[in-house]
Amino acid sequence: YLETLCLDKMTMHKKQELAVTFADLVYNGQWYTPLREALSAFVTKTQEHVTGKVKIKLYKGNMIKAGAWSDWSLYSEEIATFGEDHVYNQADSAGFINLFGLPISVQAQVAAKNAKKK
Repeated sequence: YLETLCLDKMTMHKKQELAVTFADLVYNGQWYTPLREALSAFVTKTQEHVTGKVKIKLYKGNMIKAGAWSDWSLYSEEIATFGEDHVYNQADSAGFINLFGLPISVQAQVAAKNAKKK
């Protein structure tokens, strides 16, 4: 739970992806391999700043997340706001959305062009 506060999106994604490879290596008895050692080094690096406190509630045999705090949290209410603020220029998001969506736009244009050929 602390990882979601302390790690960026791409690191979290790659860590989850590599967890499958790590599990396969262990299951197949490949513990003493360079790949397993490299994956362990990656995990160790990702955990450098994963520290803090987690609050859980116990209720009828269930554990429920009730909050987390970390000095290394990447979340900032000041930056995450969708309202007016002085930390982040909201107009910057338009450029990001246009650039990030460009491959999808190109794909749609190609699909439309090829649909006309049919």
